[in-house]
Order: sequence, then structure tokens, then C-alpha cells
Amino acid sequence: MMRFQGSAMHNERGNKISLRPTPVWAAILLTVLAISPAYSETRGATLAVATADSSEKSKQAADFVADGDGDQEEINLAIESLPEVGGKVQLMEGTYDIKKVSGELGGVLIKRSNVELAGMGQATKLIQAASQETNVIRIIGDNVGNITIRDLYVDANRDENPLGEGDPNVSHGRFEFCGIKAFCARPGGGCDIEHYNITVMNCTILNARRLGIMLEGRNMNVINNTIGNAMSDSVEILNGPGEIRGNYFEITGRTHVACGADRGNSILMTNNIVHVRETGDIDIGFRTWSNSRRQVVADNVLIVDKGGQCGTAMDIRGDGAVVTGNTVESLNDERLPMWITGGNTLVTGNLLRNVTLVINDKSEKGLPIVVNNNILHNSEIDHQKGILLTSTEEK
Repeated sequence: MMRFQGSAMHNERGNKISLRPTPVWAAILLTVLAISPAYSETRGATLAVATADSSEKSKQAADFVADGDGDQEEINLAIESLPEVGGKVQLMEGTYDIKKVSGELGGVLIKRSNVELAGMGQATKLIQAASQETNVIRIIGDNVGNITIRDLYVDANRDENPLGEGDPNVSHGRFEFCGIKAFCARPGGGCDIEHYNITVMNCTILNARRLGIMLEGRNMNVINNTIGNAMSDSVEILNGPGEIRGNYFEITGRTHVACGADRGNSILMTNNIVHVRETGDIDIGFRTWSNSRRQVVADNVLIVDKGGQCGTAMDIRGDGAVVTGNTVESLNDERLPMWITGGNTLVTGNLLRNVTLVINDKSEKGLPIVVNNNILHNSEIDHQKGILLTSTEEK
């Protein structure tokens, strides 16, 4: 006699037999679960998933056991099987093989609200298989929110997924090749209500073909992660408000931007460390977007090791930015540019070593830029354009 527990079967002795459902199996299983009073009465709002190299103890405790080949099937089935009010999917330790779901924009898909997807830290690895050219985790859907992704190791495996280009003429078309992406619609499309309340925390995100983490919507948060190289941005928040806080960016290869905001207002970038190693090659450390407002870039550290390449330490665009308490240091011979290109901006209390602070207001609004109480060690201010108010303490 066999009995189901999630996607696993048990024989009469209670031993679990791994069952990796095909799409047909998945449909049958969801139907069985939906009509099973015993299941709905006994299962809580947490479902566990294990994989082929999880421990036997974890497999025994799991509701779904994957086989190490296309493990997004079991993960997605667990997400779909949560109660209507939502809940948690706990991924046990192990290496999960992630492949693209046909017709979709990712491997692991979250299309519903009130979901927590959690791992066991570095021990839970989601690795994009070769030649998938997709997002490892994709959040999508109208009015989807209250999502937390935490304690996962995500490798987007860009070296074995080299074709992620997309259509540059379609909004988001080039950016469906990320580690974790949240956007309510497909490229070129829209939705009635954008995403809200999405948090990525305590994760490691590496080797993105486009962005490591890309979140668009209200109250988007990227907190306490370890983040590596990305051909576009390692982290980017759009729309806002939102927060990028307490992350460690280790740049060892080609990357466009480490920590960025795009067409969004009221975004905080605080307490982050961007470390450009000797082999690192990055265009911009921190960036805010043109026509944005109320951006705060505070208490961050940017260090460029000798031999590491960094085009611009910070590119602060838009109005109403506060840049304070940051330490920026380049160990190379040439000074590292740091651009301020919008008015009503305050640059104060920073330690800049081997930096050129460029003031060039491109907004044409005639709003002041205040620069005071900074330590400029082997650094200078290059005032090109705009109303600059500065103190005499700049040395």
C-alpha cells in the first residue's frame, strides 16, 4: 500500500520513495490535495522540499523530494500547494538543479501573495542548469505581494547561460536573465496593481547574466545579502520606496553597477560594502537615477583594490539626494570620479580618499548642491556646473 505525503510516496513500512512528478503528475497531485479533507486538516502552512543530495533525515521530513534534475518542479508544486492564505516553503540543504519552465520567465515561479521561500543558508544551493537563459527565481502577477526570499545560495551560472540578450526595444526584454527578479508583468506588458512588500534577505546571489536582484514595486527591500558579479546591476530597485541595506558586494569580474536605483523615489542605500577586488571591473559603485527624488546614500563603504577597475564611485542623479557618512577609497594611482548631477543635494560627512568629487548639475533646475564637512584625502572638488555651496573646511 502506498500513501502520498506531498510529492513523496510511502510504502507499508513508512519508508519514503522519491517521486519527481511530471506536469501530469503535478496536476493530478494538486487535484488530490484539493479534495482531500485529511490533507487539508493535517497540513500546516509550511511545506518542506528536499533534493537528491539532502540528508536522509531531511528527505524523511520533507513533503516533496526532488531527484536533482529539474528540481524547480517540486519547488513550484510546493508553492502552489500552500493554503489560500499563503505560507512557507522550506528548502532543505542540498543542491537544486533549476531549469526554465516552458512558456514562463523563470525556473522557480512565485505567482501568488503571502509566500516565504526559505533555505538553510549556504547549504541550500539553487544552481541554474546550462543553456536555460532565464531567471532562477521569478516573481510575477498582478497585485502580488508580501513575499520573502531568504537564506538561499543562488548561482545564475552566467558562463553556461551566455545568450541572455533579449529585445532592447521592449521594456524589460533584456532583463529576464537574473538571479531573482520581481516584476508584475511580462516584457512589454503592464498590470493594474504593481508588486508590493517584497524582501530578499540573507541570501548569496552570484554570476548573473543581467541583474543579481531586480525588484520593481512598492516597499522593495534587499537586506543583509552577499552579492557578486552581474553584467548589469548586482542589485537594482525600481519605483520605490525601498531599501538596500547591509549587503556585501564582492566584485571580482565584469559588472555594470553594484548598488543601484532606477526611476524610483524614496530609496535608501545604507550600510553596504562594495569591495572591488584586483580582478574586478565595474562601471559604477552606487547609482541613483535621473529625475528621481529623495534618495539617501549613507554609511556605505566602497574600496577599490590596487589593480581593480572602477569607472565611477557614485553617480548621484535626480533631486533631493543625501550623501552622508560614506567612505570611498581607491588604492590605484588615478583619482576615482564621484558624480553629483542633481540639485537640492547634500554631500556631507564623507571620507573621500583619492577621489575627484565632480559637481555638474544636469537638471537645469538651478537648485543648490551643498558640499561640507567632508574629509578630502588626496582628493579634490571639480565644480563644472550648478550652484555649489561649500564650507572652508574642505581639505
